[in-house]
Parts: sequence; structure tokens; C-alpha cells
Amino acid sequence: MTNVTKIQWFTYGLPLLVILSSIAIAISPLLRQYPELAMAITYDLTFTAPLLFLLLSRKSKVSKVKAIPFFIGGILIASYLLPEDAQVHLGYIKSYVLPLVELIALIFFIFNVRKAIKVFKSNSGKATDFYKLSKLSAKELFGTSKFGAFFSTEITVIYYALFSWKTRNHSQNEFTNYRDNASIALVAALLMVVFMETYAFHILLIKWSELAAWIFSAASLYTALFIVAHSKALMQRPSIITNTELILKNGLIADISIPLDKIDEVKLCNQEIHTEKIKIGNLGLSKESTNHNIALYFKTPQTIEKIYGFTEQCHVLMLYMDNKKEFVEKLTKAIQMD
Repeated sequence: MTNVTKIQWFTYGLPLLVILSSIAIAISPLLRQYPELAMAITYDLTFTAPLLFLLLSRKSKVSKVKAIPFFIGGILIASYLLPEDAQVHLGYIKSYVLPLVELIALIFFIFNVRKAIKVFKSNSGKATDFYKLSKLSAKELFGTSKFGAFFSTEITVIYYALFSWKTRNHSQNEFTNYRDNASIALVAALLMVVFMETYAFHILLIKWSELAAWIFSAASLYTALFIVAHSKALMQRPSIITNTELILKNGLIADISIPLDKIDEVKLCNQEIHTEKIKIGNLGLSKESTNHNIALYFKTPQTIEKIYGFTEQCHVLMLYMDNKKEFVEKLTKAIQMD
């Protein structure tokens, strides 16, 4: 375990230990025997845990704003576990401290939105691809954290689903992967299924719980939004062969940039490859590719960047291209010239 990992364990682990200890005392017979423990539990949950997090994270790159979820979570846990007649101090915290924390969170949010706009503008000249632009900006704002990857993906989904409507002509070195494999027709079918199931399940769930019904409907609506965004990204984000690298894109699902000197071989292939010696990857969500027509072999393992910041290394990449023969010819020529 590296020093960074150890620090992260302490930063999150000790506050969580305080919370779990408080929960254990709150649900044990001790609270009934000693009601005065309610005050200690209240302040441990709402102050000790978040302040301990701030203390432990002061010299690390962990965002200090993450103390707010500890504080809010402490209030919710105390509200649920403590008897109503033991929530006097919790009431003070809700009345006087919570509004202040909410104000700080709002100021932080506005500050970061302004910062994000400035970063997006500064990076707009570095990338013509909006997804790449959002990744660059999120990395500047949040580093290489999972939150940055999540933020980048969510912004991109909203952009492609609601705002990106322009069609573009592709150059000779750009290649698509959706025209000949019925991807768009599949998207339309998926959207119909999502809307039909959302309506049916909403009617059923609302009889049991109105909250659960609306949560399910909201999740389904987001799924539909993502499907629309992904389909538009498929059409607007072609793969590119440059003088130095191969940039492969599969909508919003996965990207990979491969230096041409790292490609050992490219060939037409529509069969599955089974081997335990090397790692085989693809640009889809599943582990195995059943719809491919090209195989790329690498000299050294290459990293696929998938949705929400997940990554996967592979020695061989299986992919689908509409114009497969032209792609293989041009890539082979580019490798030989590199």
C-alpha cells in the first residue's frame, strides 16, 4: 500500500469510524440507560466527523468540500436514530449551523461554475471535440479524480443530448462506426422500450410508493437522455488517423489514442479471439466483442478510456468500422510512413 493510499484510508476511515461508533451507541441499550449520550452522539456525527476529515485532508489534494456530505449525513443519521426528545441540540444545529453551511456550499458552487466557464473557454482552442474539451477542463478543475470524470461525462451527456445539432462532413482520414451495423435503428428501438417500460412501471410503482415511482421515472429519463447523447456523439465524433496517432471513438462509451509506433499490426477480423496470454479489449461496454471487423495488435499494452473515468488495458483491440478496407489500408500506410 502506497503512502498516498494510506493517507486516503486515514482521511476517510477515521471520520467513518466516528460515525459508525456513534451509530453503534445510538442503537445500543446504552442510550436508553444514559440519555445524556444523545448530545455527544449529535456533536460527534455533525461536528467531530467532518472536522476530523478537514484536519486529516489539510495537506492532501482531497477536496475540502467533501466535509459537507459528512456534516449533512451526520444530521440525517442523528435525525433518524435519536429519539425526538433527545434532539434539542440537533435542532440548534439545523436552525443556526445548517443554513450557514448551505450558504458556503452555494458560494462554492457559484465560484466553481465561474471557474469552469473560464477553463472551458481557455481550452476551447485546444480541442475541437467537445468530449475532449470537457475532459481537459475537468482535469484542470478536479485533477484525475473520479469526480472529475463523472463531471465531464455528465456535462457531455447534456451537451450532446440537448445542444449539439449541427451535422458535419468527415474528412478523408475520419471514419465512422455506426452506418452499417444498425446502431441508430437500435437506439430508436431502445428509446421506445425505455419510454414504454417507464410508463408501465410508473403506474405500477405509484400504487406502492409515489417517491419510488418518480425516482424510477427520473432514472429512466436520464437513461433516455444518455441514449440520445450517445447516438448523436456516434455521428459527430468520428475516429481519426493523424500523422502520429490513431484516435478511436465510440460515441460517449469509450475513447483511445494510440501512437502509430505502438501499433504492431492491423488486419480484417470478424472472428472471436480466445487466449489467456494477452488481454483483448473493445470500445463497448461488454467484456467481449461480438460485432467487430478489425483487430489491432499493439507492441505494448494500450489504455482504453471508458465512460465515467473507468480504464482498461489491452494488447489487442477489436473494433468495428463502416469502411473497414479503406481504414485498414490507410492505417497500414500511416504506420509504414511513421
